[in-house]
Amino acid sequence: MSPVYMPGFVPPTNPLKQALYRALLGAGLVLTGSPAVAAPAVEVAQGPVQRFLVPPGTLAQALDSLARQARVSIAYDGQLEAIAKPARGLDGEFSLDEGLAMLLAGTGFEVLVVPEGRIVRRRPQVPDAASVAAAEHATLSEVTVLGTRLALDVMKYPGSVAVLDDTALDGTVNVIEALGRVPGVASGSDSGRSIGSQFTVRGFGYGSEDRVIVLQDGVRRSSSLYSNHVSTFRSDNDLLKRVEVVKGASSVSHGGGAIGGVIGMTTKDAGDFLAAGEERGVAAKLAYQTNNYREVYLAGALAPADKPYELLAYGKRGRVGDLRLSRTVDKGSGVFNRDVDNREDLEVGFIKAAWNLPHGQRAALSYYDFAEDTEVTWQTLFHSGYSTTTGPVRGTLRQRDMVASYTLQPGSPWLNVSAMAYHAVGSYDRGYEYVLSSGAQRKLDYENKDTRRGLRLNNQMYFDALGARHRLIVGVDYERRNEDASYVLDGVATVFGSIPNTYNDLGLFLQEEASFLDDRLVVHLGGRYDRFQRKVNANEGEYSNSHFSPRVGVSVAVGQGWHLLGNYSESFRAPTPHETSSSGPLNPHYYYLPNPDLKPETVREFEWGVSFDRRSMFVDGDRLRMKSTYFDGTIDNLIKLQPDLAGPKPPESNHYATYENVDKVERRGYELTTAYSTRRAGVDLSYEHLKQRDKATGRFTPQAYADRVRVGVHFSPFERMRVNVDVSHWRKPDQNPETVVSGGRTLWYVRDDFTQVNVGVRWAPRLADGSLLGKEIEISAGVNNLFDQPYINALNVETTTRVGKGRNAYLSLTSRF
Repeated sequence: MSPVYMPGFVPPTNPLKQALYRALLGAGLVLTGSPAVAAPAVEVAQGPVQRFLVPPGTLAQALDSLARQARVSIAYDGQLEAIAKPARGLDGEFSLDEGLAMLLAGTGFEVLVVPEGRIVRRRPQVPDAASVAAAEHATLSEVTVLGTRLALDVMKYPGSVAVLDDTALDGTVNVIEALGRVPGVASGSDSGRSIGSQFTVRGFGYGSEDRVIVLQDGVRRSSSLYSNHVSTFRSDNDLLKRVEVVKGASSVSHGGGAIGGVIGMTTKDAGDFLAAGEERGVAAKLAYQTNNYREVYLAGALAPADKPYELLAYGKRGRVGDLRLSRTVDKGSGVFNRDVDNREDLEVGFIKAAWNLPHGQRAALSYYDFAEDTEVTWQTLFHSGYSTTTGPVRGTLRQRDMVASYTLQPGSPWLNVSAMAYHAVGSYDRGYEYVLSSGAQRKLDYENKDTRRGLRLNNQMYFDALGARHRLIVGVDYERRNEDASYVLDGVATVFGSIPNTYNDLGLFLQEEASFLDDRLVVHLGGRYDRFQRKVNANEGEYSNSHFSPRVGVSVAVGQGWHLLGNYSESFRAPTPHETSSSGPLNPHYYYLPNPDLKPETVREFEWGVSFDRRSMFVDGDRLRMKSTYFDGTIDNLIKLQPDLAGPKPPESNHYATYENVDKVERRGYELTTAYSTRRAGVDLSYEHLKQRDKATGRFTPQAYADRVRVGVHFSPFERMRVNVDVSHWRKPDQNPETVVSGGRTLWYVRDDFTQVNVGVRWAPRLADGSLLGKEIEISAGVNNLFDQPYINALNVETTTRVGKGRNAYLSLTSRF
């Protein structure tokens, strides 16, 4: 097959150079077992850095666009042209070879450097040493797509965002545990169970879950399933390719609920489970943790480069047993120990199939089934021991998602369509059974169910106008949600005043990015119109309203690597049916009264920042990144449950209570992050500060937050090995109020500082051909909370039992065959 030359480029006219050029390109395309010339495979992140904007399309179209902008020749053959799988778009500042690495990731092709340009060829079955070294040392720019649905460099995104890849999930049982290390995310106010993992994002999360949007593959998820007895994303760490967290007001992209922020999880594809250069294979993993966790998974993947289909089948089993806390706690009745009664048996199944169709089309269908059989406590976060009366609460936690997606990327700058439809069901069914002292049997069964159906459709456009380069995305989202519950005690069903219910949400959005002055000035403009409807099925009438959420952001290059950042955004949260319609003695504490006149919560937030990103500052191949963000926002009409402590007593429960819109809440804080890396080592630091006050009383709401300093160090003592050391220090929190009265006792909120240290190592040793361990293996080991130190979230009083999990050593082995 003769080489294909990039449009717009003329091969050298000198006869000798022309002959050499053709010989090199032709040889590189024919030979697949050895380099075409005595030049090494490309070493990623080398060469000059420039701005690239490559629209999505076929792989050949993306390479053509990259070559035109870099003004180099790139040769490839018909094998690559036959690949129908759409290539990702690129937008940001990086080197040519960085861009090539991102475009070719997972395709089975690699790059060779030749004097006249680049050759793209099929990767040999056994990667050469230079190729492996290049992959080890790659430092690709982090890109966020969650904040605006447009791919943006994290360092130039005018807001606070964090991106975790799958390596950041090492040694953690669930995503919430891993997110606890991200600036702006707090966790740990729980007993350590996977089913009950507390979290907040910029002040909101568990206990106010509908103020944070949680997504997996674009499907919304309720972490608490109405009851607040659990807090779980029902996700599988080994299935996740990346996790993004956008902090602060974020309604423009994803609709109502993003008061605290958005958490987006993306599942892996077939290629993520294959060894390098392979088109089919099997992957397996064994993992063990000393704090009573073990798991195994098996995956089969098929992704032929010259065929229009991909297939992934995945299954996992795991168990979380009794847990050990970081110190002895007082459990009452003279009981002191470090134990958490627990059993969680996990099963996960996942199937994803994709078809690459002509003209840049791709269709995919996936089914995700998460099931966890549990023996836990009634309130899984707060209670560490089984009840001496009822014994364990036995139940099943489920999440089932069916997602169909379609993309059309024909190479036109005006047509880049993404569409998806989904049906998702989450549920938690639990109960207990025991014999009363009278000999009578008592039986309780309680189930919560959350069903969602939705559609998402958007189109991205790329064009030049008014002296600027533009990226524009327009779209529509629709979701219908139904909540239901069944509470049956000794054969008698309880009627909930707000269940079953129905949510209908329709959103129309637009995001525009305009780049002026050779990309030194980038302006983001966005807006979203949402129409929402809430209805309790048993009641007449409904609650409906609408809201428009604007966003304006700007990034200004003020020097080599320096950018000034600014952002204004609004977000809202519609009242839930529980807040407008709850009625009756729904718990022992309060007799609820409905309030159909609630207004939506709104937040208006400003963010200012500065970022710095430069390579090869001190030594060749190093990189220094810094970003600081200050935010200042106001939350209006915050909805809170207001008990009538001085009023008349209800016939049942202790007090009447109603959800009401309260005074404004002020939210201010800042985040500072720095990361420096070389080919063999690096360090990253962060500092975070958050204060959220009720404007009328001056008190923190819903709680105080401790400032946190985090230092991470990584180094590679040997080839293909990386060692990580992570230190988190929480400073003494500023509490207001400082005490709370409970049961006639005055209790102090946390007044101490805390420090925890985690260490880990990740190693991918080379294997001999025909090894029984497979074609590739990866070993991950480490110790979380190395010195067995407690951490108490600032939400808690000093006598709490929620002191964090104790020392936990972990070891896992992943093989690809």
